[in-house]
Amino acid sequence: MAQNNQGYGMQPPQQTMGRDPQVHPQHQQQMTTVVVNQPGVMTNPLLVGHVHGTREWTTGLCDCGSDVGNCFYVFCCYCCAISSIAARLGENCCTTCCVPAAEIGIRTRIRTLGAIRGDMCHDCMIIACCTYCAACQESRELNAMGL
Repeated sequence: MAQNNQGYGMQPPQQTMGRDPQVHPQHQQQMTTVVVNQPGVMTNPLLVGHVHGTREWTTGLCDCGSDVGNCFYVFCCYCCAISSIAARLGENCCTTCCVPAAEIGIRTRIRTLGAIRGDMCHDCMIIACCTYCAACQESRELNAMGL
């Protein structure tokens, strides 16, 4: 053993193979992952609304008297009124003239956009039995929705 100036024994230096003597494994940084949001239910990004409606129509089917101007327009010129409703929904205004039973699709679209309860069978029955009242109700609903 070699001795230093004060007479104490010293160990000879040991060789380290492939290790840097300044790197100490106990001082290495550890990566921590912080979870900000918990994984949730996967949703379809293409689905914009709910499949089932959550509310009723803002006005009843027979509330035509609440908007007399609209009622008069629908009863005097149904083709123009339903074409106007289609155009307000972003459809071609000629759709209702060229596509058989387009009114059912229009009513269903309004119901879907507004999250209104109902089904296509019910829409079909209302269009078949109360065509003019249905158009009045649809126009009032679009007004209420701001469309």
